[in-house]
Amino acid sequence: MNAATTEYPNYLTAAEYHELAVGSAIHPALIERNFFHVEGESVYDFLFISDKIPRKNAGRVTDGYIKMYQHLLLGGTWIQSLDPFKNWQPMEWGRIKPNFPRIDWQKGKPVKYESPPKTANRVTYFDIANPIWDKVAKRYLIKRYHSLLALRLLDQLNPLIFWEWVKQHPEIPVILCEGEKKAACLLSLGFLAIALPGIWNGRVGKQDFDERLHPDLVPMAQAGRKFIILFDYETRANTRWSVFQATVRTAKAIESAGCFCEVALLPGPEKGVDDFVVARGEDANALLTAIIDDAKSLKDYQRSYRAKKWGLSKYKPDVTVNVKYLSEALCIPELEEKCNLPELYELEKEQLFTPSIKGHWRKKESTDSGGVDSDKSKKSPSFNFPKSGLVVLWSDMGTGKTELMRWWRDQNPDARFLNNGHRVNLLKNLSDRLKTAMYSDLGFGGLAQAQALSITIDSLHKLNTQALIYGCIFIDEACQYLTHLLHSNTCKQHRAAILEVLEYIVYNAPLVVLADAHMDDLTVDFFRAMRPVGEVPYIVKNEWKNGSRTIYWYEGSNSSALVAQISAALMQGLKVMVASDSKRFIKKLEKSFTIKYEDPNSDQSHTPQKWRIWSVHSDNSGSDENVAFIKDITNAVKNFDALFTSPSLGTGVDISEYHFDLVFGVFHGVSQTATECAQQLYRYRPKVPFHIWVAPRPPFGYQDTNASKIKERLLQTNEMTAFLLRIDRETGKRGAEKDWALEAYCQIMANRHYSLNNLRDDLAIAPHRNGQYIYICGQ
Repeated sequence: MNAATTEYPNYLTAAEYHELAVGSAIHPALIERNFFHVEGESVYDFLFISDKIPRKNAGRVTDGYIKMYQHLLLGGTWIQSLDPFKNWQPMEWGRIKPNFPRIDWQKGKPVKYESPPKTANRVTYFDIANPIWDKVAKRYLIKRYHSLLALRLLDQLNPLIFWEWVKQHPEIPVILCEGEKKAACLLSLGFLAIALPGIWNGRVGKQDFDERLHPDLVPMAQAGRKFIILFDYETRANTRWSVFQATVRTAKAIESAGCFCEVALLPGPEKGVDDFVVARGEDANALLTAIIDDAKSLKDYQRSYRAKKWGLSKYKPDVTVNVKYLSEALCIPELEEKCNLPELYELEKEQLFTPSIKGHWRKKESTDSGGVDSDKSKKSPSFNFPKSGLVVLWSDMGTGKTELMRWWRDQNPDARFLNNGHRVNLLKNLSDRLKTAMYSDLGFGGLAQAQALSITIDSLHKLNTQALIYGCIFIDEACQYLTHLLHSNTCKQHRAAILEVLEYIVYNAPLVVLADAHMDDLTVDFFRAMRPVGEVPYIVKNEWKNGSRTIYWYEGSNSSALVAQISAALMQGLKVMVASDSKRFIKKLEKSFTIKYEDPNSDQSHTPQKWRIWSVHSDNSGSDENVAFIKDITNAVKNFDALFTSPSLGTGVDISEYHFDLVFGVFHGVSQTATECAQQLYRYRPKVPFHIWVAPRPPFGYQDTNASKIKERLLQTNEMTAFLLRIDRETGKRGAEKDWALEAYCQIMANRHYSLNNLRDDLAIAPHRNGQYIYICGQ
């Protein structure tokens, strides 16, 4: 039997049925009851149901409406809904998916679905057949019938309706999604789903006035029922913002009705849940179950959305500058001494300085609009470096954050200074630049005697806190530092002691300085929790960026095309740097370019490869050769044609002078977030092109991104080495003594999992922030 002779239910065409059954993985029993082929003028009977549509004397709709919808005469799929207010009978309202859609010229795209004009949108409750009913009951572990006798005794004239059964079981969560095909796909897998015609149609009314749950959803809103919002995966920033707003407002309407609401997030790259199910095949059910089980609370969803934005959102800068080097924006102390600060408010229009936030002072910008100094009016504002408090330097890589601290050291030579970091190579580099003693060069007693000390977070517990009060603590790469502190295996054994020492020295230090190119709210919150109560951080934001560069983006399922580009570049005599999150890849790449080969143009049967290659990975990063290489890396690389690096090269290492012609990035999503991948690439400062490939999916499956559930699981299983467990004597609720640290631990884990789950998209967003451009390269 072929397609020409096959009869499909409800007069559906072969293309229409294939789109539903194959393209959206919808169960035949759902298609048979809810999807119908319509064509010709009968279409108008489905659409023109409102008495508000203008009509002629004979009752015929005016020509304007006929013309607008005449494309539907060629046919489409009518999607039927049941009416919760009319005993679940088919409602008059529904939607048509045209086979030949019209174009919305204002939006510049086709109108995929047509709803009855002049009629308020409804939601779609599907007519559920027994096979689907059984799937739903099985998924949520509910027995439809306790016995065959009970089945026989059911009132055959008024059988229990599926949606009435759902009302009797408020423990079943309801999934809201945009579009009927997506809801039907979810139902086909046994999830309970209701379709909204648009992301804004789960609520009605105006924001902050009378906004409330859509009336059609109210029958399902039994007290305590959970709703889960599952909208499409979006990549465009504007669309994502609209989806976020619609999700939050719908969730608040649900919670106002006495229900709970969570938000499930598709990982991409598939847009809709039906696309996801079709693409993942046999794995779809398990993957989707995990995604829905990982749904976030409204609070966590809002927090995770903010976390995806690079930089600070919760904290506003106290001073914003735009300078290549932060030291250029410092106020000149000699000028301050000449000013009578108490009189500055009276003289602020004439004098050099003007008051700024929190009692700090900055040089007034010139208002001269002419002459040789007219460009001074465009000069970035200056700032005084605070003498105390928590100072945050949010400034791009290579903008002199370390040199600013070198200046502070010169200005305060008698102050005890602690440079704390998370990688040995970083500490050694900073130790030389900041003129501090390196902890590994000192004995146990020398740690307490050192006036200026550089020490890793792993060894912080060795400090004698009773004898130490530092005048200033400096932490570079603060975000990665925090991740290392709370999650690294090297800190695991002494994490509790490290946290105790860190809390003590951070609390007692007059000045704590955090620096990072990708500073985030979580890091600032963590250190604020250790500072005196009520202290507000002083934040310096430098908007200067390292300029634009061309980025070639590889979309293939593997890295073969990019590896071919590496080979081609070397053969052309270009010098290359390759960064990867995989030691295995770096070692394999090194081997492939250093093996012996037969040269057909040579008399010798075996000729060694001509390229000089240096690699750095965890197996060799601690060798004497690599330590020396990294210490003077800018000059050391000049002896090589290629540098292959894993994350073991470390942060705080810069190659500032031009040598490599191209930089390649190969990231598999095994260990590094998008921020860490970007930082690894930008270790090479000259603005040469980047070639980047990122694995489309994490190699070991999707990980939990719900911070609250991560914390709950840790507390229940006691999987903690640094947080003393406590139980509230009144409520019995589990918690931790250092709950602020545990919160940060769980949030970092959730954020890291999100980035690893979506590394290709997350890293693709990063370059746009620096005004760079991406060219998509296929394979």
